Amino acid sequence: MTGTDVIRERAVELYGEGVLRRSALGIRGGAGAFEWALAGKGIRRVLEIGTYKGVSAAAISQYVEHVTTIDLVRGRLEHTDPSFDREEFWRSMGIGNITQILIGNDAEKKAIVDALDFDFAFVDGAHDATVRNDFELVKRCGLVLFHDAADNRKRGFNENASNHVYEFVSTLPPEQLQFNDIFCLWTAPESN
Repeated sequence: MTGTDVIRERAVELYGEGVLRRSALGIRGGAGAFEWALAGKGIRRVLEIGTYKGVSAAAISQYVEHVTTIDLVRGRLEHTDPSFDREEFWRSMGIGNITQILIGNDAEKKAIVDALDFDFAFVDGAHDATVRNDFELVKRCGLVLFHDAADNRKRGFNENASNHVYEFVSTLPPEQLQFNDIFCLWTAPESN
C-alpha cells in the first residue's frame, strides 16, 4: 500500500467518505497520480495552489520534506463547509510538514509565491482562465502538475462547457507534457 493509499484510508476512517469530495485524491487516479509524479524523484519542497480540505496536501506530504499550500481566505471550503479545520485535519492524520497560507487576492498570492523556494508545484486552484496566471507564477520550479487537465468532452460532460485547464495545457509544447488520467505533468525543457 502506498503512502497515498494510507492517507486516503485514514482520512475516510476519521472523517467519512465526504472528506474526499472535491479532492484530487478522490477523483479518478488521484492517489496513483501523486505517487507517479513525486515518489523517488528527489523532490523536497512542493507548492500547492488550491487547498480545499487539504487531503491532496496530506497525500503529497508523504513523498516530500515540506508542502506549502495556498488558498483563498474565503474560498470554496468556507462556502461549503466552514466548520472544517484543515490544520486540525492534518494534526489528526499525524502530518506536521504542511504550511497553510490563506490569501485574499491574486496580488497577495504573487507576493507570497515569489518569495517561496519550491521544486515542484501542484496547480488545482481556479479552474478558469486564471490557470495560466498560476502556471506563470510557479513554472520556475520546472515541474508543474495540473489537476483536471483532461478534455471534458471526452469524459461525457457538456460539449459546450469550457475546460480552461485542458485548454491551457493544450497550448504548452506536447513534448513537455506527460498525462496520467486527468492529471498532466509539465516538465521544463532542459537548459543548454
